[in-house]
Amino acid sequence: MRALAIVLAVVPAIGACHRDADRVEAHPPPPPPPVQASVTEPPRPAQLAHVTIKALGMYCEESCPMRVRYALADIRAIYELGFDLTKESVFVSYDAALGSAKQVTKPMLAAIKQAGFDPWLAKETWPAEATAQVVRR
Repeated sequence: MRALAIVLAVVPAIGACHRDADRVEAHPPPPPPPVQASVTEPPRPAQLAHVTIKALGMYCEESCPMRVRYALADIRAIYELGFDLTKESVFVSYDAALGSAKQVTKPMLAAIKQAGFDPWLAKETWPAEATAQVVRR
């Protein structure tokens, strides 16, 4: 008698779940609207300063520049960023009004080191063939 009561109690619950599942499949909820990321180009400073930072260990084509780019993402001073993997170099331009290269690159060097590379300020210029892209925020 007791087993019959348990079966009767369970059967309606199973049927209710099944019907609810059919109803959900017939009318799925609409997908959420896509999130529009607002990415803008920062205003160009009146005068740009260029530096070349060596980052020993930066030689892979995809993940190394990506790691450095992510490491430098929060540093607002950076206007342009470029890479030369054959020479393990990072090219950075920033607003010259922010100060000397040694002062402005300190947080950059710390961030690149945190990303796993051995960085140092190599030159306060870029080579003529260097290319870089504006860092969009």
